[in-house]
Amino acid sequence: MITNVPKFKHMTILLMLIFLLVISLTPVMASSDDALADSQYPKAMNDNQNTGQSQYVGPQNNSTKWNYTTGDPDSEIRYAPSVGPDGTIYLPTAFNNGTNYLANLYALNPDGTKKWNYTIFDGILNENCYNYFVGSPAITQDGTIYITGEFHDNTRTYGMFYAFNPDGTVKWKYILNEGAAVYMSGSPAVGTDGTIYFLSQFLSSDYSRWHGKLNALNPDGSEKWNYIVSDGTNGGTTGSPAIAPDGTIYFVYQFFSDTASNLYALNPDGTKKWNYLLENEYISDHPVVASDGTIYVASSNHLFAINPEGTIKWNYSPSNGFLESAPSVAKDGTIYVGGSITDSNGYQGILYAIDPLGNLKWSFNTVYNVNTPAVIGADGTIYFGDGGGLKTFYALNPDGTIKWSLAVQPMTSAAIARDGTLYFALNLDGTYYLYAIQGPGSNPTNNTNNPVNAATTTSYGNTVGMQSTGIPLAGIILAILMVAGGLVGTHKKL
Repeated sequence: MITNVPKFKHMTILLMLIFLLVISLTPVMASSDDALADSQYPKAMNDNQNTGQSQYVGPQNNSTKWNYTTGDPDSEIRYAPSVGPDGTIYLPTAFNNGTNYLANLYALNPDGTKKWNYTIFDGILNENCYNYFVGSPAITQDGTIYITGEFHDNTRTYGMFYAFNPDGTVKWKYILNEGAAVYMSGSPAVGTDGTIYFLSQFLSSDYSRWHGKLNALNPDGSEKWNYIVSDGTNGGTTGSPAIAPDGTIYFVYQFFSDTASNLYALNPDGTKKWNYLLENEYISDHPVVASDGTIYVASSNHLFAINPEGTIKWNYSPSNGFLESAPSVAKDGTIYVGGSITDSNGYQGILYAIDPLGNLKWSFNTVYNVNTPAVIGADGTIYFGDGGGLKTFYALNPDGTIKWSLAVQPMTSAAIARDGTLYFALNLDGTYYLYAIQGPGSNPTNNTNNPVNAATTTSYGNTVGMQSTGIPLAGIILAILMVAGGLVGTHKKL
């Protein structure tokens, strides 16, 4: 005899099915590419792959939104700003207080007003003491700000790594003081598990040689591991590390004794995966990782494409000039790299557009050399500046035609915020400013600023929307129908 199924059991099963259905239909945020802030422009070149590709449409004309100067004596802005998840702009600066060179980290509101600033003055401030930030800050999802720095006086040089809370208080500080002297290199990167990676180099205690070093810290500021480059006689790291989606960490090591560079690939546990020696090449900036895993590095003579397993894919050599910037990679795979050429018109700057197979798509000539990497808007617009005393900041269409330009002297690469506002540092008659150019989202009713950023954003190329992992929606519906059919069958039997 079949016993009747209690009504509360039917209700429990029905509630469970409804719960599963709701979960499957509820939009969830796509997982972030890494532990960086998943919006705005959280580090130099925007992402851990150093591509320079933004998920937002940048300015469509050169309308000034605002500019900001610190007012500090002899203030300089050497590194690009970063933008936190709430729109706060973080700007590292240096200034001279009359006795020493000090470093200031500024936090600015999106309207260009100061939120706070923090001045570092490590050590005893004797005469001719120097404190510097080195590289742009990196902002994590919880708002923590990471930035590297250096302290110098007449007797010592050591490295510093700071973690700041969003309110400008120090969360923790990590000191590098091995050997006789330590110098820092570039901006930090942050892995999916929160591990912080940054580069340094140090002089051995007996002053016999320089070593390169990749540092890995836990989010609480403790050391996780470090990798010291021991090959060659003298050398050091350059630029910033890059992290591929599979967790591989790439960095560049230069030999000082001869013109050669090494591209290193490390596993997330700090063991070496491979290294690729580039003889007679001097790589002076960071590597870039494309969406297909290809690693790009630029020397003065070549743009190199390296396969993820450490073999050469191709190289591109300019016919009558030199490369001077790190490469950037657009979402369609186009590589942009700046430099200079000498031709019948004399000396001038140039931006190259190279396709993923290593072929020249187009080039754009400027009056002066292009030595800072370009950033790319979501619509493919390329933003960059050229060098020299009369600089210009450019916005180019993806086909290499000019969209707009601005007669200013840019000092850094740019950052693009969620509303499309573009930030970069410039020098006007010896005074450094953070310059903001109005984006389309700043004034969405202005037809001259179209297109307007969409409400649906992207997280490092992955559209934020319905969940793409877990139990598929079709499977849930099928399961419901199957269980429902079973319940109906049971009722029939009753």
